[in-house]
Amino acid sequence: MLLLQSFNAVFGKIGRIASHEVISQLIKSKCFPVLYYGFEACPLRKLQYNSINYVINSTFRKIFNTRSQEVVDICLEVFNCLPAEKAIAIRKRNFLNKFCVTNNELCELFIDHAKKELATLLADI
Repeated sequence: MLLLQSFNAVFGKIGRIASHEVISQLIKSKCFPVLYYGFEACPLRKLQYNSINYVINSTFRKIFNTRSQEVVDICLEVFNCLPAEKAIAIRKRNFLNKFCVTNNELCELFIDHAKKELATLLADI
């Protein structure tokens, strides 16, 4: 929902005036962080990743005015937009790296779990 609001705010202001490159870059830098916010701290299932990817694909369908998934896939590749699984894995890796070096006493209670999850994540990437 938040991605839709942030996307509509950006797209409503620039609409079809700006190039596809500009719109895509704005969406990547301003809207996708809103979409991904907090997911690095949550375990997600395949169905949830599929939902996030659906939102991303719908956004690119609107930008490029297409219904073709093939066109969307090409656009995502050209504009270097990672699938949700990879983007969230990168964010989670960064989150866990920061979490593991914090001096917070509450965080220190869970540091062993965070290190195990980080090791698993690094093996998957």
